[in-house]
Amino acid sequence: MHFHTCCFSAVTAILQCMRKYSIIIVGAGIAGSAAALFLARAGHRVTLLERASALRPSGSPVDLRGDALDAVRALGLEAELREADTGVRRLRLVDAGGRGITDVRLRRPESPDIELSRTALGRILADRAAELAELRLGSGPTAITADSGGVEVALSDGRTLTADLLIGADGQHSTVRRLLWGAEDATEMPVGLTIATVPAGPVDDPATLLMHNRPGVSLSVHPAGGSAVAAFILRTGRDQAPATSDGRAGLLARRYADVGWRAPELLARVRDSDDVYYDTVSRVRTTRWSRAAVTLLGDAASSITILGEGSSMAVTGARTLSAALDAGTDLATALDAYERAHRPVVERHQRGARLGAALLVPATPLGLAARNAAAHWAPR
Repeated sequence: MHFHTCCFSAVTAILQCMRKYSIIIVGAGIAGSAAALFLARAGHRVTLLERASALRPSGSPVDLRGDALDAVRALGLEAELREADTGVRRLRLVDAGGRGITDVRLRRPESPDIELSRTALGRILADRAAELAELRLGSGPTAITADSGGVEVALSDGRTLTADLLIGADGQHSTVRRLLWGAEDATEMPVGLTIATVPAGPVDDPATLLMHNRPGVSLSVHPAGGSAVAAFILRTGRDQAPATSDGRAGLLARRYADVGWRAPELLARVRDSDDVYYDTVSRVRTTRWSRAAVTLLGDAASSITILGEGSSMAVTGARTLSAALDAGTDLATALDAYERAHRPVVERHQRGARLGAALLVPATPLGLAARNAAAHWAPR
C-alpha cells in the first residue's frame, strides 16, 4: 500500500509540473511581449492582446541590466539586442547656447549593460512572441469576469475570450487594473513630473546624450542608435496634464519659451509630428498583484515609469512569473510565489526615484548649481 501511495503521489506531482495553462496577456509592450515569449516557450497557450492598432513607435531609450540580462540570455536574444545597442557612453550637460558645461560617463567600456531604443526592444520581443503566441492588435478588454476557475474577457471588438489566467501588462494606466482593482485597492499617484518625447532628427555625436536644464525643466537629445529622440521632462502639478494634443503642445511651449538651446526647433517638432509620446510620471501602488485568475505585470503592477528601471523590471518579472507557473503548484500558489519573489525587487529600485528626479530635473537654481557641480567631479 505504501509503495502504491508513493507512486500515485509521484505521478500526481509529475502531472502538476506538466500543467499548461491557456493565458491571455493584455498589453503587447515590453512586459507583455516578454511574458508571452517566456510562457509560450514553456508550452502554455498564449494570446497577446494590444488595444492599439500598431505597436508604440517611440519613447525614451531603455536599459537592460542585472537580472534582466540573464533573462534575455535565457531567451536567446542577447546577441540581437546588443546589435541594437545605442552606443551612447556619455552625458554632456550644455548651456542655453549649446556649449558644453561638463561630461559625465554613463557606462564603463567593460559594462555588460545594454541600452537600446524602446522601439527596438519592443519590436524584437513582440516579433519573437508572435512566432509562438497569437498576437491580436486593435482589441482590448471592456469587461472581465474572474474566479479561481478561470477568466472571461469581453473585448472591444465584440468577441469574448476565456482562459485559465489573465495577465494585465497594459502599463501605468492599466485597464485590467481599473476594471478589477478599482480605486480602493490600487492608486496612481503623480510624482510631479511630466515627460514628452518626439523624434529629434540627426545628431553630431552618436555616443553622447546632450541635456540642458533650467530650474524645473529638462530638455535632452539622445542619439538612440540612429533614431534620435528629444525628451522634455518638466516638473508639473496635478492640474497640468492636458488631455488634448493641442493642450499638451501649449503647456510645453509655455514652459520652454525661454529655455534656449534647441527648444524652439524641438517644440516645432512636437506641434508637427504624429509620433509624440506624452505622459505624467506616476507611482502605481496595489495592495496585491493578483486576484483570482488575474495578475498584474510591469508598470500595471507597480510603476515609477522613467525612474524605476521599468524595462529591466518588466523582463525580469516576466521570467519570474513564468518560473512560478512552471513550479508544479496550483495557480493561486504560483501567483503568490511570483509576487513574493518579484515585488521586493521592484520596490527596491523605486526607492531611488526621488533622488533620480532631483538629478534629472532640479527644481531650483541652487539645486541646479549643486547638480552641475557634482557632475563636474563625476567620472568621465
